Amino acid sequence: MSEKYKIGDYEFNTYEEYLAAQEDTKKIDFITKEVDITDPDVAVRLYTLIRNKEIVFRSKVGISFSWYLTDVLAKNSQNLLEEKRKKEEQKEQGKKLSIAGIFCICAAVLCLGYYGMTLWQEHLESKEFERLQNMQNLTGHIIKESYADDDGQGSKKKQDLAQASDSSGSADKKKTKKTGQTKNSDTEKTKKIDPADLTVLKQYKDLYAQNKDLAGWLSIAGTNIDYPVMQTGKNNPDYYLHYDFNKKESDHGSLFLDARNNYVNRDTNLIIYGHNMRDGTMFGGLKSFMDKNYFDQHNELVFDTIYEKARYRIVAVCLSKVNYQDDDTFRYYNFLKAGNKEEFNAFLANIQQLTVFDQTIDISYGDELLTLSTCNSYVQDGRLFLIAKKE
Repeated sequence: MSEKYKIGDYEFNTYEEYLAAQEDTKKIDFITKEVDITDPDVAVRLYTLIRNKEIVFRSKVGISFSWYLTDVLAKNSQNLLEEKRKKEEQKEQGKKLSIAGIFCICAAVLCLGYYGMTLWQEHLESKEFERLQNMQNLTGHIIKESYADDDGQGSKKKQDLAQASDSSGSADKKKTKKTGQTKNSDTEKTKKIDPADLTVLKQYKDLYAQNKDLAGWLSIAGTNIDYPVMQTGKNNPDYYLHYDFNKKESDHGSLFLDARNNYVNRDTNLIIYGHNMRDGTMFGGLKSFMDKNYFDQHNELVFDTIYEKARYRIVAVCLSKVNYQDDDTFRYYNFLKAGNKEEFNAFLANIQQLTVFDQTIDISYGDELLTLSTCNSYVQDGRLFLIAKKE
């Protein structure tokens, strides 16, 4: 039987949940010692900070405190309403409340209702992520077993992929290192793979049957990142910025692959985008990689396409920004496929200047890359992105 962790009447299944609850408890202790949360003005300010996610709780302890605060606000609203009614009766002998007063009260009630619905929606989305994770049978840990598919057809599919990717896959990388020759996509003959000839991996078949936009699954051990990755066509490339796996509107959206990317006849660099959520979901945890110790301890990830399993090693953490279209500047998000060694080296030289750490980025022409990209507020329109290479 797995060990249980407790704080007061609250019980937690994992040590991570227990640590999150401890952090929330410290926040709550600090708040209650510094201010009187029963004071109406204080309660309103706290409610606003929580609603704007300037104060973030990540456990059931913190959520319970948020609900308690809404109860305080509701009681204060009732008291204010009663006092206002009495004053109006005294001054205007039973006249109705002014339109402005009614509007303010309704707005307060609507705000409370909206916040409650937001909490409930986040709870539902969390449950949905758990359901998806259970369906694809991943735990968030790096896969150590053979990359053959469970139904015994994985070896054949890997051979098909290798044969069809002689000019851009790992076989070509080995050839490049041995001969020292420079690849040139204009002269090499590449056999194209037809996705219709491939079989979806067994663990993703049920998910793919639910949504044909499923491109794969991304997980980083020891983090919250353990999500499906979607991809839409170029006519609506950012669809999953605002929609979840079930195509329902969501502030969290989904992780999604650049619509320009080809993950079957694989591009040099696949780019996955996701929201920088303040609650740490989606790509909200990528900012932790700007800490060197954290980076060193979490530099392995798994990105499976629906046809192939693969492991990657994170080699760089970079900061950049979105530039105007007429700016003649480097845009990391436009590097998808290296036509030759010179193009690859130009990309490497540019991202080397954007690295957070003083390091030489360990990639070379022939490597297959994966970029994880999200927003960052270090400058206006800032971006944080991680570069990983396939092992």
